[in-house]
Amino acid sequence: MSRRTRARAAAKAAAADAPADPTDPLTALLADAIARRSSGIGLTPYELPVVVACRQMIAGTLAQLPMMAMVNRRPKPQQPSLFKRPDPFEPRGRTFERIAWNLTGPGWCWLVESAPRYADGTPSAIRVLDADQASVSGWDTYGRMTEITDVAGVRHTPGDTAHWLPAAVPQAWTTGESPLSQCRPAVDYLCALYDMAGSFYEAGFPSVAVTVPQRLTTKQAGDLKARVLASWARRHEPAIVDMGADLKAIGSNAVEADLVASIRVANAEIARVYGIPPVMANVEAANSLHYTSTALEFEHWQAVGLGNYLWRIEAAFSDLAPYGTTARLDTSELTRADFGARVQAYALALGQQPWLLADEVRDREGLDPMADVAADAEALTSEMPKVVPTQN
Repeated sequence: MSRRTRARAAAKAAAADAPADPTDPLTALLADAIARRSSGIGLTPYELPVVVACRQMIAGTLAQLPMMAMVNRRPKPQQPSLFKRPDPFEPRGRTFERIAWNLTGPGWCWLVESAPRYADGTPSAIRVLDADQASVSGWDTYGRMTEITDVAGVRHTPGDTAHWLPAAVPQAWTTGESPLSQCRPAVDYLCALYDMAGSFYEAGFPSVAVTVPQRLTTKQAGDLKARVLASWARRHEPAIVDMGADLKAIGSNAVEADLVASIRVANAEIARVYGIPPVMANVEAANSLHYTSTALEFEHWQAVGLGNYLWRIEAAFSDLAPYGTTARLDTSELTRADFGARVQAYALALGQQPWLLADEVRDREGLDPMADVAADAEALTSEMPKVVPTQN
């Protein structure tokens, strides 16, 4: 055997006996998270729990709000069927729920007329086409849509038989962008945090290290680890180690300890993107939601977040209504004060200089006018059989 061959064999043997290089646990977790994402196993932004919670909050709220036809800021006595139930083939709440999911996801949807128009030229019914159920088949020179084609191959003209309802349109030749798509790189970091946490829980993390002040071969290190594990495996016996070894608890470093805090902060940022106060999406925040502040929380949300979705839906349905009629989603129940506060407000309104009538207050509380109540009571009394006293 030549000298060079012997040298290579000796180097190979030394490398085999040498202990493995220590790897920083955080580096290993990050590497595993990157590997999971590159293989397509990682989370998508719309699978994040906080994103699902925010979208459900918006969709559920919009589904509960009645649509009102308004003229001169007052509801019309006869509400059109298009506002009561836009699509005759699904409940009204389901229609607005689908609109909300499209606005908070893909970023747009379509309202396509599905029945003949009334005599005044207004639509009598519409159906919602999800973002992936229609495609733009024509644009003009200025980036405006001139034609769309639905999944059945039917072509529609925007503004005529089809009405476009986008979340945000930052520029021409854009069908719409959702809040999440406008900050996708930042959301990807939150996905990476969840992937990292998943790697932590799947791979585990050692809580104790055996420190030895001397260099060990691979066999010696394996034997020492096996002895420690054997003494603890389902027996909880004291571990006995030699060669000057010592058991040392491993505590997480600053970055690992902040993993949960980082996810909490990222969740709050996602809620802010959707315009929802974190506490309303069940995201941990500095303050807490309690009964007396519920109305104020909804007022705050309506002003800074919910209104961003309300006006887009109202504008789309106002285009479908007759001239002079505007659509309004009634949010009065969301900001309705507690009963005690309402009683105090009604007392002032009915006070020395009243500006409300008692029947108007009863109407706000869902009660019949006093005259109707009195008439019903009188009718009930007249229908009751009369009891004739008997004499002994």
